Amino acid sequence: MKEILNQIYDIEQKSEKRNIDFFERNIRRLYHEIEKQGYIVKNPLGEKYSLERTDIEATLMTDFYNEMKIVKVLKPIVYHSINDTMVIVQKGVVIVE
Repeated sequence: MKEILNQIYDIEQKSEKRNIDFFERNIRRLYHEIEKQGYIVKNPLGEKYSLERTDIEATLMTDFYNEMKIVKVLKPIVYHSINDTMVIVQKGVVIVE
């Protein structure tokens, strides 16, 4: 399932980058169906980064300082709800500046 979710995320990112909103409705419907299966795909782009975050694997583009932000998301964070508990299925892979 992770690979399918990563491919959907990649298609979404490429569509947004090229300003192609033709697939937006289809992608939203796919995410809706995925959420019905208990999965949540989170894009942490723009969020603050701290060394204490356990939900992402980061590549730092500069020396660490307190106000760093996630500037690129290579893989989203994927959660799965199991018995009303959210479990990380995939850590996000991000670039931080």
